[in-house]
Amino acid sequence: MSNRFARLAADRRGVALPVALFGLVAVSLLVTTALLTSSTEYAISAAHRTAAGSLYTADAALEQYVFDRAQAGGIFMTPTQGGVAQGPGGKTYQIQVARLAWTDDQNPPAGTVAATETFSLVALPQDGRGRGVGAFLNLRRSFATLNTNINAGATSGGDLTVSGNATISDGRSGTNYCGTANNTSDYAVQVTAGSRINLSGNADDNLEGATNVTDYDKSRLAENILGPGVTLTDLADRAQIKFGARWDSAAYATTPINEESGTNPKYRWGCPAVLGVQCPSAASAAKHVVVAIDAGGGSVRINGRYGQGMIIVLNGSLEIQGNFTYKGIILVEKDMFIRGGQAGEESKIEGGVIAFGSSSTVEDNITGTATIKFNRCAVRDAERALNAAGLQSAPQQRAGSTFAWYELIR
Repeated sequence: MSNRFARLAADRRGVALPVALFGLVAVSLLVTTALLTSSTEYAISAAHRTAAGSLYTADAALEQYVFDRAQAGGIFMTPTQGGVAQGPGGKTYQIQVARLAWTDDQNPPAGTVAATETFSLVALPQDGRGRGVGAFLNLRRSFATLNTNINAGATSGGDLTVSGNATISDGRSGTNYCGTANNTSDYAVQVTAGSRINLSGNADDNLEGATNVTDYDKSRLAENILGPGVTLTDLADRAQIKFGARWDSAAYATTPINEESGTNPKYRWGCPAVLGVQCPSAASAAKHVVVAIDAGGGSVRINGRYGQGMIIVLNGSLEIQGNFTYKGIILVEKDMFIRGGQAGEESKIEGGVIAFGSSSTVEDNITGTATIKFNRCAVRDAERALNAAGLQSAPQQRAGSTFAWYELIR
C-alpha cells in the first residue's frame, strides 16, 4: 500500500510543466492583446493627428490665399478654379473660388453706390493626399456716383456748326417719355468761351431753344460737365464693353451690327424702345450699356443701328451717320461729326452729346438729317449705367474675416 501511494505522489510531480506552459501562454496572450491595443490606439491617435494637421494646414493655405490676394489690392477676389496657395511645410493647395451672391446696398452713404459680395473658397491638396477646407468671405465695394452737369442738347469745347436739316433741341418738343415737367435743359447748344455757334439759314430751322457761350474755356469743360477730378479716361476704364489698344482689345469695326439681335455680344448695346425702335425682347429694352472706344488718334465711325447707355470715345473723334438711334450720353474727347443718312434714315439721339474738342478752331459739324434732343431721363439712365459698371470694377474691401468654415473629408 505504501508503495502504491509513493508512485502516485511521484506522478503528480509532472503537472508543474503543463501548468507553467499554460500560464506562459496566458501571459503571452495578455501581453499580445495589450500590445495590439496599444498599437491600434497609437495608430488611431497618429491618424487623428495627421488628419487634424492636414485640416489646419489646408485652412492656413486658404487664409494665406486670401491674405496674398488682398495684398494685391483692387479686385483681389474673382471666381477661379486654378488658384494656388502654399500651406505650412510647403504643401501646395488648389484654391477654388466662386461668387455666391451680390447684394446692392439700399442705403449707401450719400454720393455713392455700394454692394456686398459673398464668395465661397475651397482649398484642396494639389497632390490629392490630405484633407480640404472651405469657408465663406464677404467683400464690400463702393463707388462715387457720377452726376453730370449737362445743360444742353449738344455741348462743344470748340466751334459748333449746325446745318442742313439738322435739329438740336433743349427737349421742349416731341414725346416726353421722361414723365416729368422738368425735362428741358437751359440751352439747345452750348460752347466754351472763345468758340462760335455757326447756323445755316434761319436759326429757328436748326435749333429749339437758346444758345450759350460759357464764361470758361475748354480746359474747364470736363470739370464742369463731369465734376472736379473726373476724367474721360476714368469713366472709360469703368465701361462694360471696351474697344481698342488701350485695353488690348480689337478696334471698333467700321460697320458692325451693333444691336441686340447681332451675333457679337460686344455690339449689343441695349434697345431704346421709347425712341420707336422695335426691340427683340423686353430684356434688351431694359439694358443700358457703357461702351468705351479708343480711337487710336483717328476717328471712330458708327453707321446705323441703335443702343442706349453711354458712349465714351478716347484719343480721337466720332462720326455718326445713317439711321443710328441712341438714348443716353455720348462723350467724345475730340470732335464730333453727326450726319443723317438718306431719306428716312435719320440719326436720332436723345440725352446729351458732348465733344470736348482739341482746339477752339475745331468745328463739330451736325449736318444732313439728324436730330439731337436733350432728355433728362436719358441722361439719368446713362449715369446709372455708368455707376453700376463702376461698382462692378470698384476696389474690394474685406467685410470681416472668413466665416461658416467647413471641412472636406478626403
